[in-house]
Amino acid sequence: MQLPALTEKQTRVLAFLQQYVQQKGRPPTQTEMGDALGFTRSMARLHLAALAEKGYIAAEDSTARGLTILQGTVAALPPNSLPLIGRIAAGTPVMSDENVEEYLTVEPTLFRPRAQFLRRVEGWSMQNANIFDRDLVGIHQTHEASNRQIVAVRIPDPQTGDMTMALKRYTRQGRFVVLLSENDDQQRYAPIRIDTDNTEFAIEGLYAGLIRYAGGPLP
Repeated sequence: MQLPALTEKQTRVLAFLQQYVQQKGRPPTQTEMGDALGFTRSMARLHLAALAEKGYIAAEDSTARGLTILQGTVAALPPNSLPLIGRIAAGTPVMSDENVEEYLTVEPTLFRPRAQFLRRVEGWSMQNANIFDRDLVGIHQTHEASNRQIVAVRIPDPQTGDMTMALKRYTRQGRFVVLLSENDDQQRYAPIRIDTDNTEFAIEGLYAGLIRYAGGPLP
């Protein structure tokens, strides 16, 4: 049975649910899920309702951990695999694709910290950190980061205002966030400074490692 396609966020939630159950032997509460993924409890409830409506989980409102990932159909994520969710810019920010491209057979625990999904790198702004164009980067889902960590972030496109994805080194300075490239060409890859009081901004997760693309030349 072919189930309806999931959005990017729904795929992230489903991947989190499966890995939580695999690690702890029980499903998370809505609060635990929200804390891990940066959602409010009400938003977590909405995502679970959408997954249940599409047939990926069975949920019971009467109990705190009342959900089951359905087995025996495409609803269950492939074992020892990670979803590849669109692109992430290491250069000029790019629009994020909304659906899973494919599931790749790779053990999530090979990444540190553990990855919940993959993104394909576009650009060369992080090459001094050994992250190259077309590499696949593992992302550990969290909405918090420490200074100098490399993060996947959602930021507004300076031209259109639409939210885009970028991979940068993170620094917090009060209400300001500074996103730094790892490239000697600082004229082309200038720091991005964001006033979080007046600009929409969100950390999607921490960079957790990569799978090297070996099919093309270096710049």
